[in-house]
Amino acid sequence: MIELEGNRIEEEPDLLFDEADTSAVSKIPYWGLRNYGPYSKEIDTLRIGIISPEGKVNEVESLIRDLNEGTYIFPGGMQQFFRCKINVEKTSTIKTEDIKEYENAAWDFVKSSDPKKIDSVLVYARKTSRYFADTPYYRLKAIFTPHGYPTQIITQSTFDNLNYSYLNLASALFAKAGHIPWVLQSEMKNVDMILGISVSNVISYKNRASGARRFVGYVNVFDTHGKWMFFEGTAKSYGKEERLVQLKALLESAVRKFKAMNKTEPKKVSIHHWKRFSHDEIDTAEKTLSDNVGEHSTAFITIDDSHSYRMYDTESEDGSSPRGHYTYLGDLGILLSTTGATEISAHRMGTPKILHLSCVQKPCAFLEPEDIVTQVFSLTKLNWASATPLIREPVSIVFSRKIAYLTATITDPIWTGIAGSDVSTTLNNKTWFI
Repeated sequence: MIELEGNRIEEEPDLLFDEADTSAVSKIPYWGLRNYGPYSKEIDTLRIGIISPEGKVNEVESLIRDLNEGTYIFPGGMQQFFRCKINVEKTSTIKTEDIKEYENAAWDFVKSSDPKKIDSVLVYARKTSRYFADTPYYRLKAIFTPHGYPTQIITQSTFDNLNYSYLNLASALFAKAGHIPWVLQSEMKNVDMILGISVSNVISYKNRASGARRFVGYVNVFDTHGKWMFFEGTAKSYGKEERLVQLKALLESAVRKFKAMNKTEPKKVSIHHWKRFSHDEIDTAEKTLSDNVGEHSTAFITIDDSHSYRMYDTESEDGSSPRGHYTYLGDLGILLSTTGATEISAHRMGTPKILHLSCVQKPCAFLEPEDIVTQVFSLTKLNWASATPLIREPVSIVFSRKIAYLTATITDPIWTGIAGSDVSTTLNNKTWFI
């Protein structure tokens, strides 16, 4: 055990809840939404479809009524928190929770509906492990997503913990419809564009003629306020030896779209990944950015939670590191605690699992260590699928992992349907994967 000097992020970042009002600020999503509504307020109705077993449809419909009318923990309902209401456009019931029945109901829904008129499909299904692919969760996403429909799966645990479910569910539905619940009030220092990138997620072997391992590439793009901007994927799966070609294509597409949306070139870029970047990945990214934006600086930030490091605070009551505490390891990087004790929540997620941050900057350093810590820490507050202030990983990594679990269960044609141009115009501006 080595005793190191600790550091602390003094204040939680403020969140902004109105695009037109800079005073609509809170550190906690619940109070920000309750007092000011969401950041984007351009809609008055969320249009959803429902698929549910016959024995559960009344509970699902009751949940929608609670969301619209409000409860004591969700006073004022959707109108108060999101300035809109939920309208059920279509309800399909099934007799049992057999996977085949879910699949048939999903195909019937797809054939008889228009994804431009349905913002999300709400499905009641039994709770299953995310590591099992043959489940209603993954099978329904595999059917709906390539046809342009985001899905929201709810389970019995949703009804067993309603007080904690209302806001999380409402926020997820709002975001999946392509809207923005909240962003950071202040810009993150010394960065124009943040990319949460992955170029090595295995596509499922199921229903594939070839036994060769196939991979996909994708990127989630965030602006300097941490606002998720869009998803971009390479529609073609590829062998491991082609990963650099796919990385180049992803970066070119992301930069091109960022410039079109922001009317400016991203000169300071942070790329987040949960694995260490190889030398050839760094060289490929650098050349691609040079060719597309000219003079620039890039930070390749690895955010790892699979390490063996442990961090303890000798001044805390139980020895655990409070949220926002970090320490430098010299050339070995930075350790950051994101889920320890904090003033913004009475609860915490057990003993903190520390994040290990490491960074390579090219062609020259432009981020100070404090900038890296603050950037990663701030992005832990932007997971729109959860209103809790205790998200352990930054949203750049959370969103990448969500897609990783999905791509591990789907086939090449399904991924092509998701990332291809026909559907991506509907989906790539929506956080369909959260």
